[in-house]
Amino acid sequence: MIGIIGAGITGLALSAFLEERGVPHLVLEAGERPGGVIRSTVVDGHILDHGPQRTRVTPELSRLLKQIGLDDEIVEVSPDLPLFVCRQGRLRQVPFAAHGLLRTNLISTRGKLRALMEPLTRSWTDEETVGAFVSRKFGREVYENLMGPLFGGLYGSDPGKMYVRHSLATTMERMGISRSILWRFLRGSFNRAAAPAAISFREGMEALPRALYHFVSHRVHLSTPTSGLRRGPGGVGWRVFTEGGGTLDFDGVVLTIPSERAAELLQEEAPESAARLRLLRYNRLAVVHLKGESGRLHGLGYQVAYGSRIRTRGVTWNDSALGRPGVFTAYLGGARDPDLLKLDDGEIAQIARQEFREVTGLDTEPLNVSRMRVPSWDRSWTVMEQLSLPDGVHLCSNYESRVGIPGRITRASLMARELAGLPALRPKKVLAQRQTSGSAA
Repeated sequence: MIGIIGAGITGLALSAFLEERGVPHLVLEAGERPGGVIRSTVVDGHILDHGPQRTRVTPELSRLLKQIGLDDEIVEVSPDLPLFVCRQGRLRQVPFAAHGLLRTNLISTRGKLRALMEPLTRSWTDEETVGAFVSRKFGREVYENLMGPLFGGLYGSDPGKMYVRHSLATTMERMGISRSILWRFLRGSFNRAAAPAAISFREGMEALPRALYHFVSHRVHLSTPTSGLRRGPGGVGWRVFTEGGGTLDFDGVVLTIPSERAAELLQEEAPESAARLRLLRYNRLAVVHLKGESGRLHGLGYQVAYGSRIRTRGVTWNDSALGRPGVFTAYLGGARDPDLLKLDDGEIAQIARQEFREVTGLDTEPLNVSRMRVPSWDRSWTVMEQLSLPDGVHLCSNYESRVGIPGRITRASLMARELAGLPALRPKKVLAQRQTSGSAA
C-alpha cells in the first residue's frame, strides 16, 4: 500500500496512474477540496481561475483527459493569437519566427545586431544565472525587453536569481539545444503551430482536478491533515499519523505537498532533509481579475519589460484567449516586487485597474483579488542537489521537478511506474538526484 500526502494536481494524477496499474494506495488531503492551487470560481457569472489559466496538452495529459472523461469539455486556445510585451508604455508583439525578429520594435537595431552574435558564444556554466546567461548570449536589451519577462513570468520569479542548471537547462535539453538558441529559433524550433495545443475547460481549470478526484474518489480522504511520519513497526514501511489521532501504515509514502509541510513531516526521521526543504523560497503573487468591454483586445495578453515603472507583471486576456467575455487576469508582485503584497486587496486592485487602462486604454472594474505562492526556483534550490531521503519516502511536487501542469502529469506518470516496479521510460529529471559537473546544456 502506497500513501500519497496531498491531493493537488500531482497527487491526484499519481493516484490515477497507480489505479490504472492496480497499485493499492490512499491519498490524504488536509483541505476540504482537492486541486491545490488549481482553483476556479464564478463571480457575477464570470468563470475565474485563481491559479493556472491554461495548460499545454502533452500526449500523457491527452490520454489522461480521455480516461477521466474530460476531453469533451476542452476549450482550445488559438495558436495564432499574438503575445505582447509592454515596453515604454506600449504593447509590442513578441516575435515567434525569424522574420518577426527582424521586424519587431521590441528590440532596437543595435540590440538585434548584438543578438546575432549569440551562436558565437559558449554554453552555460554551473554558476550562471538565467539573467546572466541570456544577457551574455543575446545582450542586455534582449534580456530586459523579451526573454527575461517571458521566462520570469512562468515562475513569478527573477531570472537574475535563478541558476540555469535548475530551470532553463531542462527546457533547452527538451528542445534539443546544445549550444545556440538562436540557431534553433531560425530553424523554426519555436514554431507555435507545432507546439502542443494550449487549452482550458468550459468550467475553468479546476475541472481537471475535479474530474481526477471523481475518478479516484474511493482512494482520497479529504479533511485528513497529517501530523507525523515515522518508520513502521520493526523499521519496515512507514506509519503516517493524522491530526485526529489515527495512524495508517504504508509500504512507501509520496509527499506532494509544499516544501515546508514536507519538512514538518520529515523532521523526526530525516532532520537534515527537513532543514534543507525549509530553505526553499516561494514567491507570492497577487491575482486580480478585471471586467471590461469584450472584443476590444485580441491576443493572449502581455508581460511587462524590466525597468518599467508599471508594477503589474503580466495580464492574461481571458476574453480573447478563452472566450470568457470581458475577463482579464492581472498578476502583480513576485520576486521583483515582493513589497506589493503588503498592500490590501483594494489597493492592489486599483493598481491593476489603473495600469491596465494606461497600457490598453480599456477601463475595467475589479471582480476579485486573490493571492498565491509559487516556488521561486532561485539560488535557494542548491540545497536540493544533495538532498537524501529515507528509503520508501519520495518527493513529487513542483519544487523538485518541472513546474506547470504538463510537468506535473509527466512526473506523476514516472513516479507511478517506479512505484509499480516498472522500468523508467527515460532518465528522470529530478533535481534531488541530479549531479552537476562542468558546463552542459
